[in-house]
Amino acid sequence: MAARALSRTLTLTARSILRPSAPAGGSAVRTFSHRGPLPEPTWKQQDDLDNVVPTNLDQATGLERAEMLAEMSGEKIFDEHMITPFGTKEKPVVIESIFDERIVGCPGDCANGDTRNNNEIRWFLVTTKEPYVCPTCNQVYTLKKIEPKVYNF
Repeated sequence: MAARALSRTLTLTARSILRPSAPAGGSAVRTFSHRGPLPEPTWKQQDDLDNVVPTNLDQATGLERAEMLAEMSGEKIFDEHMITPFGTKEKPVVIESIFDERIVGCPGDCANGDTRNNNEIRWFLVTTKEPYVCPTCNQVYTLKKIEPKVYNF
């Protein structure tokens, strides 16, 4: 019985500490209830910005914006297709990366040159330590570490 009374006393004490007490009048003070005019935003760059539809370049951020800016200057920052012939031990496919390893995909059966009927990509890790040989088509890949480019976007 004493434990139950002690538990109830501790609970009530904790509630009174955690809950702010009401003022003597019995009602709480509302501090953010003023309905005055809204201030003019300072982030607007130009007049009449509300009636302008932003372009894709205006809304793009990160890598998407870097890709758009590079395409405007005539560069491509992402490879869209395989740009080298079949890799052999004497002349492997050189994969460029700013890191010591890179994940690369191979459609397999590349020796014939026609990979349209093959829908399964084999993913593997190419490192700077040693060349990688694709187990399906025996194509050889090596990794060349390069310095990163800086894109101001």
